[in-house]
Amino acid sequence: MHVQAYPLYATTIFASAFLLFAVQPMAGKHLLPFFGGSSSVWATGLLFFTGVLFLGYLYVYFLTRYGVREQAKVHLYVVAASVALVIAWFLLWGSLYPSLEWTAGSALSPAFLALVALAISVGVPYFLLATTGPLLQYWYGITAEKEPYKLYAISNAGSLLALLSYPFLVEPHTRLFEQEIAWAVLFCAYAGLALTVAVRVRRVRRGWGPVARPEALGAEAGPRASAAAEDAWQEVPPAASSLATESVALLWREKIPWILYAAFPSFVLVAVTTQLTQTIAAIPLLWILPLSIYLITFIVAFAGWRLMQGALAAFLMSTLLFASAAASWWFIDTAFSNIEWKIAASLALLFFAGLVCHGELYARRPEKKHLPLFYLLLSLGGVLGTLAASIFAPIIFNDYWEIPLSIALSGILAAFFTMRGMEGRSRAIAHGLSYALVGLILAVGYTYASRHNDDYRAVERNFYGTTKVEETDTYRSLMHGGTMHGLQYFAEEFKFTPAAYYVEETGLGRAIAYTRRNDPEKRLSLAVVGLGAGMTAAYCREGDALTYYEIDRRILRLAQSEFSYLSRCPQAEVRIGDARVLLEKEKREGTTGRYDVIAIDAFNDDTIPVHLITREAIDLYRAHLSGEDGVIAVHISNRYLDLRPPLLAIAAELGLSVIFVETVSESEVASGSAWVLLSPSTEVFNAKEFADAASPIPTNHVRAWTDDYSDILSILEL
Repeated sequence: MHVQAYPLYATTIFASAFLLFAVQPMAGKHLLPFFGGSSSVWATGLLFFTGVLFLGYLYVYFLTRYGVREQAKVHLYVVAASVALVIAWFLLWGSLYPSLEWTAGSALSPAFLALVALAISVGVPYFLLATTGPLLQYWYGITAEKEPYKLYAISNAGSLLALLSYPFLVEPHTRLFEQEIAWAVLFCAYAGLALTVAVRVRRVRRGWGPVARPEALGAEAGPRASAAAEDAWQEVPPAASSLATESVALLWREKIPWILYAAFPSFVLVAVTTQLTQTIAAIPLLWILPLSIYLITFIVAFAGWRLMQGALAAFLMSTLLFASAAASWWFIDTAFSNIEWKIAASLALLFFAGLVCHGELYARRPEKKHLPLFYLLLSLGGVLGTLAASIFAPIIFNDYWEIPLSIALSGILAAFFTMRGMEGRSRAIAHGLSYALVGLILAVGYTYASRHNDDYRAVERNFYGTTKVEETDTYRSLMHGGTMHGLQYFAEEFKFTPAAYYVEETGLGRAIAYTRRNDPEKRLSLAVVGLGAGMTAAYCREGDALTYYEIDRRILRLAQSEFSYLSRCPQAEVRIGDARVLLEKEKREGTTGRYDVIAIDAFNDDTIPVHLITREAIDLYRAHLSGEDGVIAVHISNRYLDLRPPLLAIAAELGLSVIFVETVSESEVASGSAWVLLSPSTEVFNAKEFADAASPIPTNHVRAWTDDYSDILSILEL
């Protein structure tokens, strides 16, 4: 019976893991538009997912203290409640996720709001999925009396398949709502498997537990005694005596390593993911890549391959971990032209850190009767590592120190494992080398920290990233991550001159010149999504109306205290919140048709949040233009993403005229820039202001992006 049961257990665990990780990029993509497209959305999402995973494992830990009938009965209720809730959400909201407009303008922390939003939408079904792996492994291990840990490798394989399929199969070919429907249908099918397993467990007659099996009483005991023994066996929890005394059987020196070896890879996971998404784009593809590598290390470690066992394997893994840490350190300040090496080194660091730590966890795995506690503490470690990198790090650090810290700790961990494998004189030498290595790592870390912060007037970090105010002999600039968000020259002749990405030759400069062409004294009505240092206020004249939409209050404070552009335009208004949400609200209130030019300049480090350049977003901007000759100017300067094709497709669908204006730096105050200009009028871009300005249009064609469809792979250019 148990041989036949294995495929059922394996299939159910695989399905739960697949759905567990399939919903994560969907949920993150749903949250992004309401939180400014910040890379911190995914870091916060990881905290939520690991937190609910911990609660699921905690549920399993306490559930297994009861008899098998109670375990199965309680779990049947949880399965039924989860399915009912998923169906109810679709009936109430027409979606798996409710509207998040209630988050707009809230004074609460964005991270807290994101956690609440996730709890409301996918909290309960995610909790059920989180319980499946450890509970079914426990049931199988006890009933079949076999080691169940290979089922954990199957679980991670399901998770990996879900992650890899999303950017390559799901996202390019389906819309978000279609993904939700498919996920809900598969969830109901999984629930059927889970119910089948629970019913099967309730009916199992295998003798396990401290009470004697009924057949052991013999025929002479009579049918009444045999039936009583059958009921008693079903009511006693398996290995109850072991569970009652496990705090004695398992010392804390055995438990604490489970937590630590689970915490460190999860910390590195968030650190690497934040680095990638902050540098390139906050998109599912770059969330999924590090998480997939993280899962691969679990699969390799818990598959129990002999290649991963033994002193030689331990030495090789620790050596590779140290080499990946050294490579990450070497490329930590690499130029953008070598970004692929920086990415490769960071992913290698994550891979070998996970392989070493998860391999150690497998080597330290307990007997199957302690499996619930083992997985509970593993999940606790995952929560602590994620919490440290996603919540505590932005509070404690004023810059992205997670990667340098991951590198330093990886070097120390590699030295520890190398030292542990040596004996006698070799061990003593290893001790000395390890201490020297630790000192070197700390010294280099201190030097790195000093070199990176001493040159800045201010360094701050919050949910939306790190900002730095840098000052040279000639200008002061505002940096967000690795991208300049504005500068101001000290020389009076350039102090209030449009500079950098906004000189008169750029797309925005030409759009403003076109608006004033017939009347130089015309009052300009300009909306700018993204404040930065406030450089666009250099175009401000008396009587002009400038409205900024800025999601980060910290940027407003820095623009007012460190730069003087806004003081030159006292009538400028800054509205705090996500531009899409605020503009949608204004449209509902009937406040549209006010702007001559709308500039979309909301860089998040080096990227424009995707939700600001979808078909719905462009259509919203068009509604806010004052007339048919209004211009939407989208700043698309980017090192890695060519945003022209989706914007061209959107323009074609909405019937908008479009040109691409690219400039190179030709003066000491100018910076190279790329703008896409759109207008409802077919005549605007024939005006003299745009003569000889249009740059070649790309030949590759993509589908128009919408709020529930985008395909980053088609425009990614590393």
